[in-house]
Amino acid sequence: MESTDIFLGGEDSGVREVQVSPVVLFNVLDHFIRRTEGKKRVIGTLLGRFSTSGTVHVTDSFPLPHSESGDEVAVDTDYHKNMYDLHKRVNSTEELVGWYATGTETDLKSVIIHEFYGRECVNPVHLLVDAELSSERFDMSAFVSTAYKIDDLALSSEFRSIPVCMKPDKAEKVGLDVLFKNRRREEGDLSSPVMASELENLEKSMERLLDLLDTIGKNVDAVVAGEVEGDVTTGRFLAETLTMVPRMNAADFERLFGDNMRDLLMVAYLCKLTQTQLIVAEKLLAVDTSPKY
Repeated sequence: MESTDIFLGGEDSGVREVQVSPVVLFNVLDHFIRRTEGKKRVIGTLLGRFSTSGTVHVTDSFPLPHSESGDEVAVDTDYHKNMYDLHKRVNSTEELVGWYATGTETDLKSVIIHEFYGRECVNPVHLLVDAELSSERFDMSAFVSTAYKIDDLALSSEFRSIPVCMKPDKAEKVGLDVLFKNRRREEGDLSSPVMASELENLEKSMERLLDLLDTIGKNVDAVVAGEVEGDVTTGRFLAETLTMVPRMNAADFERLFGDNMRDLLMVAYLCKLTQTQLIVAEKLLAVDTSPKY
């Protein structure tokens, strides 16, 4: 006797996680701030790459003009095609991986927009960014579309939430560290500087470097003593890093560091002097020296 049970099968997109670059989030916020008056949300295209492990790396984005009226939504397909072609000329390694929108929840129009991107790439990702900070946090969510079928008959599709995180590269980490460390120490403290000086940034960088060296040294000592099991990948990374550092004794390093510090101070002094001269010249040019009769 044949079974009469009905099983709904959900199609697996293969995407397991989304890693977003901080640059993409800054682009989304900038797009939202510059939106036309009356627009509740903005959308745009996400660029990046798919990995074989199911992770989507989002590295860039560009805005996409659109309009919404009732249950209808329209996107500028010509603009999208031209912008994507221009991005491909600049960076051929990036491909279209999905789209973003500002807000806190998806709706029917989100499904329509997702269907458009489904025709542009396979398994697009939808990134939802809370640009208004409605929860007093900078929240973001990622979704993929799952199609439900009975045999070959497609019934419907829905958004399925997947893990998402911000993943900066090495250069972006340096920039984020500077942004976080240079913010005001206490809220409402107008006496604290907004931007730190070059010497303060250098001092903080050296302190962080010393902390990292101390942590690595303790780990190496523990591995040598047999307290911790060594890792081959970590050992190779440390060996390659050490080969990149030029060999020199302490006296040579102090002399080289002192020379660089003096050069830095000289450049800072010349910049301040030039700025002062420009201010004085501007004041002098504003003086009326014409003869008065």
